[in-house]
Amino acid sequence: MNITIDLRSLHTKEFSGVEYFSEQVIQHLLQLDKQNQYLLFYNGYKKKTFDQFHFVNGKYKQTRIPNRLLNLSFKFLGWPKIENLTNNNHVLLLPNPTMVSIHSVTKLILVVHDLSPVLMPEMYTLKSQLWHKMINIPKLAKRANRILAVSEYTKQTLVSEFGISPEKISVGLLGIDSNRYRYNQSIGNLRNIRNVYGLPGEFILFIGTLEPRKNLSRLIKAYEALDTEASLVIAGKKGWRYAEVMQLIESSPKRKQIVYLGYISEEHKPGLIKLAKVFAWPSLYEGFGLPVLEAMAVGTPVLTSNVTSLPEVVGDSAITVNPYNITEITQGLNVLLNDSAVRENYIAKGLERSQKFNWDKTAQVLHSLLA
Repeated sequence: MNITIDLRSLHTKEFSGVEYFSEQVIQHLLQLDKQNQYLLFYNGYKKKTFDQFHFVNGKYKQTRIPNRLLNLSFKFLGWPKIENLTNNNHVLLLPNPTMVSIHSVTKLILVVHDLSPVLMPEMYTLKSQLWHKMINIPKLAKRANRILAVSEYTKQTLVSEFGISPEKISVGLLGIDSNRYRYNQSIGNLRNIRNVYGLPGEFILFIGTLEPRKNLSRLIKAYEALDTEASLVIAGKKGWRYAEVMQLIESSPKRKQIVYLGYISEEHKPGLIKLAKVFAWPSLYEGFGLPVLEAMAVGTPVLTSNVTSLPEVVGDSAITVNPYNITEITQGLNVLLNDSAVRENYIAKGLERSQKFNWDKTAQVLHSLLA
């Protein structure tokens, strides 16, 4: 069977959760499946190399249509069909919802990560809202023959909010790269990361895009209410309304203790998380929430939200709080910073729980949908 995988989302240089998922699950799928033939499709004027993918039963297909023109043509003309670009009409795998036009006979496998663009549009720019309306995730999900949801929460939301049949949705939880995210990391590597970023001694860490959905404003206010010498380190690319976060940092009475690092490469992320005393992630909405799993895997205790998919990911292995309640966030941080018995308990539970998540399992679920 011939399977096309749409790689267009991997053109960005700065990966967020969706791009990292796509990279990992495709890599493990190609390692798992030696029977089917794969065509990895991408579009762009410049030739791009995907050195992370290793396979013997496939090839790349590049088109050089300007992306904006291609997307508009997909949306408003229904042309060209993606099969005309790839010469394959058997199976199309979309690792995330995107603009596409396909023939009715082609089997569509869709991965759905995060429904916040539909359910919480106010958390996005007008440009992003328009983009997601054009994609029309509910319509794309109804067209899909099979859907991989990245959490049980995402599956239930697809069923309850959009009327998608539960029979065609399988849950494939995200995984951990155990070669990189591990408890026993090189002391030399950790020392190097500390020096490269000029990190403070003890610190609370947040990693993620600076945008309203990540709830950084409440995290900063909760930190200001803490009686602690530990710093607050914020890492991640600048997203929508990032200026509001930067203004909060600049005007904070604890300005000298708040450090913004900018975007952090995947190479440095495990060590940075390991060096933190607490990993704080009080997000308002997540389809899965991979960073909390990564923190548990390296032995850093986690504070996160008690909403959407996050309780499903952490179980009883992290402190969960109401993300809208600043006092709860402050109290949770205080416990993890100062109560050594509680810290050790969550570290042990987190390490154990993180071992249950791996990309091979995710790839196996995805592979079962292709047949």
